[in-house]
Amino acid sequence: MPENQNPVRVMLIDDFQLLRQGLERLIREEQGMEVVAQADCVEEALLILQNIEVDIIVVHLKQSGLAGLELTQRLVMENPQSRVIVMIPLGLGVLPSRMLRAGASAYITPCVPVEEMLWSIHLVYSGQRYISPRITARLEKLPTHEPRSSPFDQLSERELQVALMLVDSQKVQTISEKLQLSRKTVYSYRYRIFDKLKLSSDVELTILAVKHGLSDASSLVPRH
Repeated sequence: MPENQNPVRVMLIDDFQLLRQGLERLIREEQGMEVVAQADCVEEALLILQNIEVDIIVVHLKQSGLAGLELTQRLVMENPQSRVIVMIPLGLGVLPSRMLRAGASAYITPCVPVEEMLWSIHLVYSGQRYISPRITARLEKLPTHEPRSSPFDQLSERELQVALMLVDSQKVQTISEKLQLSRKTVYSYRYRIFDKLKLSSDVELTILAVKHGLSDASSLVPRH
């Protein structure tokens, strides 16, 4: 790297401080990179980003379904000057097509070799996109007789948002307040979701979400 070129400014987002410190040490040893900020979660990161500029945001995504998509979209939309790299476990269970539309520049797994992670930062900083071969290989191994698309793909972004909140056992009133929609509108979305997915109850919706990796089996246990 030329002496007059500034180093790539990296932000790390992960709730495990030990992992962040390990990544920071590895990045610090790479010529032309430096970690300028760290955060436990996306919400904390957004506050920090109000006072500091970064080039690359590396976020360890641990939430499945729409929650993970929304976190990625918030980072991308609220910080257009930064590029986002998502570390995502293979078994997290998100829709690949929607993850790509979320706007991140790269998707890697937490178990990638150090060289691959550093290479992804270089690629993304240069304006390219990157998807870890481990992720693409996982998609390629899907049985040919099984459709690669999910029935949830036919839902609009708002419908998917409401669907995942229903799967998360959130009441209509809660959804109404969080999304700033009337209860009547939420019920309308719920009706359209059931109609498109050929379902008749929240339980069937939850089972379908678990089947297609948008939720885990724990969501089938009633909340007290």
